[in-house]
Amino acid sequence: MRLCLTRRITLFSSLFLLLAVFIAGGGIGLAKAADSRGQLVMITSSHCPWCEAFEDDVGKGYDRTEEALVYPLRRHDFYQKMPDDLAHLTPATMTPTFIVIRDGVEIGRIVGYPGAELFWWRISEFTAH
Repeated sequence: MRLCLTRRITLFSSLFLLLAVFIAGGGIGLAKAADSRGQLVMITSSHCPWCEAFEDDVGKGYDRTEEALVYPLRRHDFYQKMPDDLAHLTPATMTPTFIVIRDGVEIGRIVGYPGAELFWWRISEFTAH
């Protein structure tokens, strides 16, 4: 009986430590995201099969990536007027279009969605500095 109690205490301690590390790591990530001056604007449409593919492959988990700390994902509907803070951007001609913005200035864009592997490779071009 004592061995069983010892194992339970050890297991509980390990889980508690993992939870503490996870919470601390999440707090740091949120602070970094809040301080970020970059953003990744996705011009999307509800009628776009490639936008849906992106959401299924990448979009659902993007906010939990290191790239999201530098370039948080912001979605904007292709058919809606651009918000004032994005009105200076050259309009997208197709969906999806991913516009990489740093300090309010467009530094690049990815037109179309070539699949998850190529998307991550293209994003890495902007985050590897």
